[in-house]
Amino acid sequence: MRFAVLGAGLMGRAVVYDLAHSAGVTEIAVGDFDLSRARDVARRFGAGKARAAFADVRETRKLARLLRGADAVINCTQYTWNLAAMEAALLARVNYLDLGGLYYMTRKQFHLDKDFRRAGRLALVGMGGAPGITNVMARAASEGMERVEQIRVYNASTDSQRYEEPLAYTFSIATILDELTMPPVAFERGRFHEKPLLSEPERMRFRAPIGPVVVRHSLHSELGTLPASFRQKGVREVSFKINYQPELVNLVRSLDAAGFTAREPVAVNGTQVSPRSMLLALLSQQAPQKPARDVEALRVVVAGRERGRRVVDCMEAWTRYTVRPPLSAVARDTGFPASIAAQMLARGEIQGTGVAAPENVVPPTSFLEELEKRKIRVRRWRTALSTS
Repeated sequence: MRFAVLGAGLMGRAVVYDLAHSAGVTEIAVGDFDLSRARDVARRFGAGKARAAFADVRETRKLARLLRGADAVINCTQYTWNLAAMEAALLARVNYLDLGGLYYMTRKQFHLDKDFRRAGRLALVGMGGAPGITNVMARAASEGMERVEQIRVYNASTDSQRYEEPLAYTFSIATILDELTMPPVAFERGRFHEKPLLSEPERMRFRAPIGPVVVRHSLHSELGTLPASFRQKGVREVSFKINYQPELVNLVRSLDAAGFTAREPVAVNGTQVSPRSMLLALLSQQAPQKPARDVEALRVVVAGRERGRRVVDCMEAWTRYTVRPPLSAVARDTGFPASIAAQMLARGEIQGTGVAAPENVVPPTSFLEELEKRKIRVRRWRTALSTS
């Protein structure tokens, strides 16, 4: 099996590592705008199977040449480039996967459904951890229910590492800025509603070392697919909440209030400068951070009716960081699922054409078994509430 991975960042390296250490994978092309970074990831994580290449998602034809002949391309670039990467995949006639589109981009990606169907290829959108694992767990938790009333997705984590940097992060800082500055969306009473930033705090308890946390609404990709996927089962409520650290939230809010997250250019000494682009450029030049020592839990709670009873089915996926290879929990439970699904797709275990969400095409049992093999622990419990 041959694969292409776009983006040699924190998530891309996890994808490359898992592909390289999977039987049957023979070749991995690691593409990045920063060729030196691609070479470093190919060397450190590719186990002799990976080669580096320059890749610019804005150059569709050149990128298509890199992708041609691959069983699938896994897009680990910033989500704002998803449509550009999909266009290259279409031109190359290869299957496509990504890690999410932060709701709005996810919905736009389904506009290419007919194009992928005509090409006879599948685009699997949001196939990371959250979204990705969470979507597949929602499907698994709903099995046997005649009616699904509510799907609640929770993302909780903790990190024992102590950072000097004020904006320490374990995944894309650009995405973090968007999640903390763009109003979240929830599906309530059968309709989409925009929510205030980090609103409706909810106290949740997780096992140690996470323990009790407060989670709040945040914009996320699950809302871009789950309401439509479970429409026929009558779903009325879907939400996503996360426990961002208060220090990070306060800092980003201060930067936002001062205008540093604005995309519109402003005049600086006669030059037009985007404050957000400048902020991201400065952050990218920071000295390498200490490796994360994090633990992440993804919890999905599905409430519905089964044989006349109201039931609540809960599933959790737990992931810990590793020192060898040096991968954070967030990188492992985001990159590994994409690698698993890409391999399942290449083997014919995931079928279909067009643009699809994980909950509709990924076989839950075999997928969750593959997570367990990678020490991403999944547990499940179900409660029957009443017969009314």
